Amino acid sequence: MAMLRGTSIAFGSPAALWLPGDVEGELRTDAGARGFLVAISEEMLTQTIAASAEALHLRRALDGFMLLDAERIAPALQALQQSCTMLADELRMPRPGDATLCAAHILLICLHLWRCSATEDADGETVLRGDGARLVGDFLQLVELHFRQGWPVARYAAALRVTTDRLHAHCKRQKGASPLALIHARLAQEARTRLLQLDLPVEQIGYGLGFRDPGYFNRFFRKHQGLSPGVYRRRARLEQARREPSFAAWP
Repeated sequence: MAMLRGTSIAFGSPAALWLPGDVEGELRTDAGARGFLVAISEEMLTQTIAASAEALHLRRALDGFMLLDAERIAPALQALQQSCTMLADELRMPRPGDATLCAAHILLICLHLWRCSATEDADGETVLRGDGARLVGDFLQLVELHFRQGWPVARYAAALRVTTDRLHAHCKRQKGASPLALIHARLAQEARTRLLQLDLPVEQIGYGLGFRDPGYFNRFFRKHQGLSPGVYRRRARLEQARREPSFAAWP
């Protein structure tokens, strides 16, 4: 039984209960009950999930209360037990690499809880968000994380656990553009910023944005800006110089 803010929630075993750090609660078990009680600091949790491709979804899932009954937890029960057992062993007998192993098992636990907390819509598709607007918001946040790595749209869709068709439909509805167009727009924006702010060769700027072929970077930029990267840089800097105040006439 869990006691949360004066409310009692009874549940049988097996089950998994997740309480975020800002929720005060009390767990009561019957005599003879067995299980694992794992406490994870907010700092450790953030560091553990930050580098994963699913960080966005994990953060949202773990910020809320989760109670997964026997049916929901069944697919991951054995894996969760193994990870908890390994955590206990590592904490009981510290050895080289124990912090890395503990972080790996904490990440596995979080991933399994996240998966088991998902639901399915009428079409049998996994739903891990509220609506189209939130899906597109999640997509744009993933783009911020990975647009330099050349992720294809299918990989973004897989990370969001939707089909490419569904992602395309929601992006068109919410933003009036396809997922690929939104990725390219962000990439072009970053290219413009770097060309203006960095004194690096155009080829090096393209390479830093994931373009291995300088010719392809030039064609990409010209398509989105109407100018080659070199011409854009020269014109933008001249325009910037004209707008800046001159100190030559100061007394």
